[in-house]
Amino acid sequence: MQFTQAVGKEQESISQRIAFFEYLYVFVLIIYAGRANVFVQSLTFKTNIIGYFLPILLSGIMVLRWKVKIDSRFFYLLLGFAIYFLALSLKYKEIHPSFLFSNYLIFFTVYAATRSLKFKLFKIYEYLIFFLAIIGLFGWLIQIALRGDHLYFLLNKIPGIALFSYVSGDGINAVFYSVQPAYSSMLYGFAVPRNCGYAWEPGAFAVYLCLAIFINLFCTDYDKNKKKRLWFLVLALLSTQSTTGYLIFMLIILFYFLNKNLKIVLLFLPFVTVALVYVATLPFMSKKVIDLIDETKNVDVLIERTIGLEGEFTPQRFTSFVITFKDFQNNPLFGLGPRREDSWTVKLYSNISAISGIGELLAGFGLTGFIFFIILSFRTSVLFSKTFNYKGKILLFLIIIFISISYSIIFLPLVMCFWMFQLFEPEDINKQMLKPV
Repeated sequence: MQFTQAVGKEQESISQRIAFFEYLYVFVLIIYAGRANVFVQSLTFKTNIIGYFLPILLSGIMVLRWKVKIDSRFFYLLLGFAIYFLALSLKYKEIHPSFLFSNYLIFFTVYAATRSLKFKLFKIYEYLIFFLAIIGLFGWLIQIALRGDHLYFLLNKIPGIALFSYVSGDGINAVFYSVQPAYSSMLYGFAVPRNCGYAWEPGAFAVYLCLAIFINLFCTDYDKNKKKRLWFLVLALLSTQSTTGYLIFMLIILFYFLNKNLKIVLLFLPFVTVALVYVATLPFMSKKVIDLIDETKNVDVLIERTIGLEGEFTPQRFTSFVITFKDFQNNPLFGLGPRREDSWTVKLYSNISAISGIGELLAGFGLTGFIFFIILSFRTSVLFSKTFNYKGKILLFLIIIFISISYSIIFLPLVMCFWMFQLFEPEDINKQMLKPV
């Protein structure tokens, strides 16, 4: 009885402390994860000191606001990475302190977010993505109504916006919505423009929508607006026309029905089967996957064509994996670490940028980083399943793996919160922490 009252008081206190600053903090992490402009693309503090340190500063404030204690697990993580860093330094016989420093700051941001907000972090995330989905749908409908590149040209008239934007296909970012020129959609046979949302490309926006849909369906207590948010998230996802997004969504729906009553599953099974078959036959699904696999057969030709190329070329996900996997084979235990100039493509003066998250993980951190990522992702997935009492201990794990195949966003603090959560979360966490905000 005393324990129940203590938990109730703790939850009431936590509910009262979720204020504007907490929403602002998560919103900043979300916008940074969108990577759609040069401000949030600050990879080093030398290029943009404000953009680089802003999320870190906000994380520090969160630690102070929530009186977060830096416990032994955080220090063990830092120690483990320091040992890894020492091994790399001995291997290359040189020290790269910026590599250690930047990763420590990322770990701190993830620790601050997960330990201060706990599961509330994901509820706030779902809520904010819902509003960004509405903005994305609104911008996408305007883009369709104006037809062609009219919206793109209108935004392009804003002074300095082209230099500010970091959207694929020479697109434009207006912070909350990104627009690609029409040829970016036509290139893959899309009849209507794809919805980029606030991200640098439609596929990334789709991934963030899928994570929000997962939270909505499996990790959120019922509230009167839950279904409304879900429908907007799904509509926004459909507008992205993303192969990765659709595949993750089908995975989520599959597990969702597996958690329902058997009679309901049997009732909707024919309709779901037809829908899945139809989606699989869309041009950006099966055909695109086949084309991506075929592209891997010409990796050597692709590398040769990009030697001395002025602009950076980004191959598709499977080709990117093949390219990065060769770096992993050359550096299997620790990966390249900070020595990206030792990549086999760089040595050939090929100006190419791989996007495969799992490939970048293997190439950059070797088996050491890969094993850490797999174990922690699985443990976090199990924690979510146990906490929110749904069938499917591997669901979140599979979602993270799907994401890692297509994108390197698994290294961004926001996404790292999803797969590193179990490492930092207290053992006495309970489901009530995720009641409606």
